[in-house]
Formats: sequence, C-alpha cells, structure tokens
Amino acid sequence: MSDFTDVILLFSYLEDSVLQHIISLDPLDAGLHPSGFERVTGDRQLGHWGGTPRGAECHILAGTFNHLNTGKLRSTLQQLPWKCPHSVQLLLHNENDALFGMWILLDGHWLEVRIPRTTRRPADGHLHRTDCPDDEYQQP
Repeated sequence: MSDFTDVILLFSYLEDSVLQHIISLDPLDAGLHPSGFERVTGDRQLGHWGGTPRGAECHILAGTFNHLNTGKLRSTLQQLPWKCPHSVQLLLHNENDALFGMWILLDGHWLEVRIPRTTRRPADGHLHRTDCPDDEYQQP
C-alpha cells in the first residue's frame, strides 16, 4: 500500500553551503529513500526558474516520497549548519492531507505553523480543513 508525501523545502539563497549539504545527503539516511530532492530553482543561469530573467531569491527543493519518515527528515534538516535558520520553511503534504502543512525552524527546533481552519487529527496525523466536508473530492 502506498503512502506518498510531497515535500517542498524553501530557504534563503544565502544558504549555498547548506544546499551542498542537502544535495550530498544520503537519501536513505535522511529518510528520503531511495532518491533525494530535486532542485526546483534548477541549475540554469542565476537559478532562473520562471517569471523574469532575474535569478531566484531563494532555494527550492522538492520531491515526492513513498513511506517518508517525516520525523527523521525534520531531524536531519534541523541538524544542518544553517546560517539563517529563520528563513527555512518545510511544506509537507501526505496523500491523505487536505493541504500542505508548514513547518519552520524556531530556536533550533521544528514548529508546525497553525493554519487557520485546519486541524491535525490525532488518530491518523492527517491535516484536514474544518470548513470543508471530508468527501469533497470523492467521485459520486
């Protein structure tokens, strides 16, 4: 049975050294089995990835992983030598979540940002909207 999680990691363009750490992570050790992140900001000149020809002002890494251990991923990322930890945002979306949850590094630890009109169900850990029916996306 699958359990896919979409991951988007955003952080300051001043964190080039941490970017190299992330790119060189062993995907299995980081809980990203068997492949790691893909750079959304790309390797194009100046990191251009759309919009104006000016370079991106941030690094964006993304991936979709089956049976991701999100705790292990957060722990691995938390231990990296961030210069600007306040600029790091981690977006996680499990296939059973209604929307992405956002995590930030605060005082060296991950904190999930509370999103209005959402709740994380204790029973299954999935993020749900409180103003939408659970069956909104189900086919008749």
